[in-house]
Formats: sequence, structure tokens, C-alpha cells
Amino acid sequence: MAAWRRGRPALAPADPGAALATDIREAGSTPLPAATTSHCVALPTASGKRAWREAAYPFLFSRGLIVVLTYMATAYLPLSGQTTPQDTGSRLLAWYHWDAAAYIRVAQQGYSASADAAFFPLWPALVHVLGTPFGATPTAYYWAALLLANACCYGVLVLLYHLLSGDFTPTMARRAMYYLALYPYALFFFAGYTESLFLLLCLAVFALMRREERRSCWLAGGAGCLAALTRPTGIVLVIPLAVIAVQRFWLNGDQRARPPWWRKLVALGPAALVPVGVGMYIVYLGVTKGNPLLFSAVELADWHRYSAPPWTGIILAVQAVGASAVPILNVLDLIFTLLPLGVLAAGWKRLPPRYSIFAVCVALLTLSLPVAGPEPLASAPRYLMVIFPVFVIAALWGAHPRVDRLVMAVSPALLAVNVALFVSHYWVA
Repeated sequence: MAAWRRGRPALAPADPGAALATDIREAGSTPLPAATTSHCVALPTASGKRAWREAAYPFLFSRGLIVVLTYMATAYLPLSGQTTPQDTGSRLLAWYHWDAAAYIRVAQQGYSASADAAFFPLWPALVHVLGTPFGATPTAYYWAALLLANACCYGVLVLLYHLLSGDFTPTMARRAMYYLALYPYALFFFAGYTESLFLLLCLAVFALMRREERRSCWLAGGAGCLAALTRPTGIVLVIPLAVIAVQRFWLNGDQRARPPWWRKLVALGPAALVPVGVGMYIVYLGVTKGNPLLFSAVELADWHRYSAPPWTGIILAVQAVGASAVPILNVLDLIFTLLPLGVLAAGWKRLPPRYSIFAVCVALLTLSLPVAGPEPLASAPRYLMVIFPVFVIAALWGAHPRVDRLVMAVSPALLAVNVALFVSHYWVA
């Protein structure tokens, strides 16, 4: 497994103080003294070319693995409810079902069906733009969605490496890319779903906010606005954006460097852009459908999602394991809901505060919308997968060879099972 991740050697720290800081950050949680952390700021970040090159290894490996698994599953396994393997024609459309089909329908027909209002507009709009020149047929939009999802996935890996090689080390960033690309539910970064675009925009927010130029801050707010147009969960980005602005402009310890009050308010402007994304969709639904909150009404009426305390879905899922007709789905939902939550609980102290805030907000919002039915945590493992700080913590732990070997043995195997199930038209998440 380690051979997959052999890339260029990690950049060497510029001085012994930086090397010491690197070792401590990789192997332990002891706080760094001020004299040492000053060197950590000077740790080399990945150049653009290096990030693109490093991301290519896990991207190509994971895409190749998924393509091979798709071929094998469609060649030898029957579709759900059938007894014979799929024909050659259906193999090419193996990823055309569940939510992917709904997004393609919106891309082709718009929101002609009110039930489709639950699917936020940015993703189907991009699929429409990319697929229309190639015939504007469902098949054209299907291939456009696959191409777009995988292009965004590559961008995710590039930005993840760029962020983490600066915040931690290139070696740790490389591990995080593999852990994310081979996660058991990473098939949704391949399918025509919103996960890859949404995570790309979230990472763009954090990458842009690392720069202190005013333009970068506003671009970060714009990325947050687009994330909120992709999925309603994107609204939580307003919190880390606001926290970073307050830290920079309101809590500056140097009295002489503190900006005037009006500039402090302007600094919150990028955070204020995030809810504009949801607001735009609300206005659109109000004008075209007469119900600005139609997406929320549809979630309740058609998808049976309702608001509840974040522990409600977990409790109901535990109860449903013995009572439901689909106990295995509830077991998997519980495992891959509690696993990232447990990782966060155990390792949040090793994260930058902005990552922890983002992770907690996404987790709370996701868990506050359980499903009334036999699978209370339906799709929760997929929604929680975009909490990239979970993979940051796992990659830090992966500095220990046993942990790394365990992750790289179990995760791709479970990914293979999920790919086989998905292309055979079984529900995964």
C-alpha cells in the first residue's frame, strides 16, 4: 500500500527549529512554544505545480480502481431484483440512478416537478451548461455530470494537499488525500452527485481565507455563496468566515493596528455573502413556484426529513436495527456516522480552530435532519464525508504505521463493496 503513495520526497524544513515543530505536529499533541511556532509559519507550502502533481497520484489510482470495479460488477453481478448480469449497454449507464438521475432531470427540465426543489440549483445548472452542447439529452447530461464530478474531485485533492502541506506537512497531506479518495463512500466523488463540488467550494473558502488580502476574503465569501447554492449545508460556512474576520479585525492585540469600526463591519461582508446563496434560491422559488420555502416543504413531504435534536436520528437508528426490514443499512449508517464523530471528538484539539468550527457545524446540521422511516440516518455517511477535518485527524494518526496500514487495507475494500452495490442499483447512501 505504501508504494501507491510514493511521490516526490517531502520538502525539508528550512532550519532545525522548523524540523522540531514538524516532528511535534506529526507525532504528538503537546502545544508548541511561541519560539517554535514562529518557525512553523515558515514551513514551505506546496507550489501550484507540486499540488497538482501530488494530487494526480491518488486521483488516478482511485478513478482507475472505481472504473475496474464498475466493469467487474456490471459484468458479473445482476441488477437489484434480477438474476442475470447486465448487458453491455447498461454498463455504460451504471451510475445513472438515485440522486444522479434527479439532478439530470433538473438539468434537462428545470424545476418542472415540485419534488425536485429539494435539489439545490448550482450543480444541475453546471451540468446543463456542460451537457447542452453535446445534445441536451439525458445521456449527454449523464456524461457531463460524471466529467464534472471527477474534475471537481481532482480539484478537491489539489486544494486539500495545498492546505494541509502548509498547515501540517507534505507527508501528512499526502496521506489525507489517499484516505479521502479511498474512503468507503468516496464513490460519490465519482458519481454525478454534489459532494465533489460542495467540498471543492468549502476547501476554496479556507484556502482563500489563508490570505489576508481583501480580494481573497471576498472571493472566499463568493465561494461560500456558491457552496450554499449547491447544498443547504453550505450555510454553515458563514460561521468560520465570521470567526476568522473577528480574529483578524476585532481581536487584534495591537491597539495601534486595530482598524476603525466601519472597517471591522466591512470585514464581516464576506461572511454575509454566504446566506445570499440560499436567499437567491428562496427568491427564485417564490417567484416561480409561489412558495419561497418549497425546498424545505418538499424535504418534509416527499423525502420525510424533519428537524430534530442531533441525537434523534442516532437513537432511532439504534432502535431500527432490530425492528427495521433493512437492519444492515442502519448498522452501516450508524458505523459511518459515529466513526467520523468519534474521530472528531478524539482529535479536535490537533486541528486549527477554523477546521473544528466547520466540522462541528456541518455535523450538527446534518444530524438535525433525520428521516422519518425505516432508515433514520439515510445518506448521513455521505453528507458527513465532506467534513474534511476528519481526514486531517486520521492522517495525523496515520503517522503510526499500524494505523496507516489498517486504514489502507480496510477503506479500499469497503469502497469496492459500495461501488459494486451502487452500480447494481442497490441503495448505498
